[in-house]
Amino acid sequence: MAEERKKILEVRDVKKYFPLTKGKLKEGVPYVKAVDGVSFDLYEGETLGLVGESGCGKSTLGRTIIRLYEPTAGEVLFNGEDISKKSRKEMRKLREQMQFIFQDPYSSLNPRMNVFNILAEPLLAHGIFKRGPELEEYVKKLMDKCGLPSYYCYRYPHQFSGGQRQRIGIARSLALNPSFIICDEPVSALDVSIQSQIINLMKDMQEENNISYIFISHDLSVVKYISDRIGVMYLGTIVELADKNQIYDNPQHPYTQALISAIPIPDPEKRNEMKLIEGEIPSNVNTPSGCKFHPRCPFAKDICKEKEPPYKEVAPKHWARCWFAGEFKW
Repeated sequence: MAEERKKILEVRDVKKYFPLTKGKLKEGVPYVKAVDGVSFDLYEGETLGLVGESGCGKSTLGRTIIRLYEPTAGEVLFNGEDISKKSRKEMRKLREQMQFIFQDPYSSLNPRMNVFNILAEPLLAHGIFKRGPELEEYVKKLMDKCGLPSYYCYRYPHQFSGGQRQRIGIARSLALNPSFIICDEPVSALDVSIQSQIINLMKDMQEENNISYIFISHDLSVVKYISDRIGVMYLGTIVELADKNQIYDNPQHPYTQALISAIPIPDPEKRNEMKLIEGEIPSNVNTPSGCKFHPRCPFAKDICKEKEPPYKEVAPKHWARCWFAGEFKW
């Protein structure tokens, strides 16, 4: 299926390093390797889920792809065009096609602007509308589409619940009819019933407009529901990438196996034995030699400590970064 669809995004060995001192990266200056050589493709109308522990680089990767952070190295091709080195003026035009849904619905909306102005701002900034009845009609239709009564348009963010604020954030990201949206944990701050409403809204919008998503989350159950493929991140790199059913039914990397075992099953007779990963997450400043996961891996051997494992296809369309992928099961 994926090969028959158009590639909308190609990420090639993207890195994002943050110096620990002010200024640009210089030789001898320590830096945090937040994203350290990530590559993948995203297809039209597809949802790619990104999961991993806090601090693994998921959100930084999303912000780097869309140029909220400048990449340290690598290429990002959007519709076949390298955007990693484009000027701010060139990127401004591309913003119509790529958008971002932020994690926190409380801090991502301007408290001094009402909903109408929040949703109208990108339309006015890009010259799609001028102020007038056409703009008002478009904004109200957009609100209706996202499950917000249009008569709420002159209310301010503090007058809404968390779920309603996230709907406003989604409506803002859809205002310019983008083809690609990065969703940075868009439901993590919401209760379960509201989460399902937001996820279903996003799926409906995707089917209606053929939008491609990168969906970043800690919740493995939510990721499985919304995603077509899933990438598992650890210390700034993707350690496994495959179709969601392959990831959940046949995880090849020990880290993925441990994450999957932690998913709660709502049946007391079918409890999983949780695989506990021992040890602390290594520093992103002084990353371990060889495989980054070897200090915490129960199956690590000498080669894991000495050489970085290749990112290889261990099964059709199933990639893993492990010397012994699939050979060991917890």
